[in-house]
Amino acid sequence: MEHCLCCLKKIEDDFSYHKSCLKKLFGVEKLPFLNIKSTELISKISENIGRMSISGVQIKALVKLNKKENIIEIVPSGGTHILKPEPSEYPELPQNENICMNMAEALGMNVPPNGLFYMIDQKICYIIRRFDRDAAGQKIHVEDMAQLLGLSSDSKYESSLEKVGAAILKYSRIPYLDLIDFLERVIFCFLIGNGDMHLKNFSLISIDGSYQLSPCYDFVSSKLYLPREDESALTINGKRNKLSLSDFARLATYLRVEEKSFQNTINKIINSKALLIRFLDENPIGFKRIDHLKKIILERYKRLESE
Repeated sequence: MEHCLCCLKKIEDDFSYHKSCLKKLFGVEKLPFLNIKSTELISKISENIGRMSISGVQIKALVKLNKKENIIEIVPSGGTHILKPEPSEYPELPQNENICMNMAEALGMNVPPNGLFYMIDQKICYIIRRFDRDAAGQKIHVEDMAQLLGLSSDSKYESSLEKVGAAILKYSRIPYLDLIDFLERVIFCFLIGNGDMHLKNFSLISIDGSYQLSPCYDFVSSKLYLPREDESALTINGKRNKLSLSDFARLATYLRVEEKSFQNTINKIINSKALLIRFLDENPIGFKRIDHLKKIILERYKRLESE
């Protein structure tokens, strides 16, 4: 029995994807052909290269499904999906992101359809559907926290989670629901060892002319590759390291989140411990760093449970 390379859940036949997962991701039930070689990516999409702290340079390609030929193609603009290949500096990064995003979805977070796919040279890549495009491929307005706080991209680490939360409180049409969602993401990223959630990894999306928190993106365990990395890219309670439950509680208090609501959030995450560990123990895609990731998560859980 195989596991679907999108949702990582068991699949009954020899096919590597649930038709429903492909439908959510691409709008078709037939597996599209990925007519791309990993060695061609740099020359084809050099203008789309963007910086990523855990690898120096992370190649990202804008891609789109040619429905007539059922082929995923690199496009200079109008891409409906983002393709991330495996960087040589950080092996298994596509699997890392896919696992972390699936765990987030298992906790009920808003995660765009995504999955793992093989290029024609059998190198694996990660593809995620853009949440800033509508069904017709038209752009949906999104503002990241660097923009909302009036800071440049170069200053994306020079702020705090308190300021991010305050911006949500100020601009969101559903501020208190979004603040709970925000707190869940902050604690989840702490759990998985994601120390790279900077200002551009939080954003608000325009829905019917008003803002709300965008779906999750860029959830990876960066600590797997950078053991000395700060626990949080942005300060929380004035700290980036040695975080504990009290730091998250003070963040909630600062944002005027009711104590009962915060406690419900913590209980939800703590009560999901067995679910996440079972997910890791199954290791549906043979992720070589799964034991290390499990160790990180268990250590972080101890901190949440010790107060």
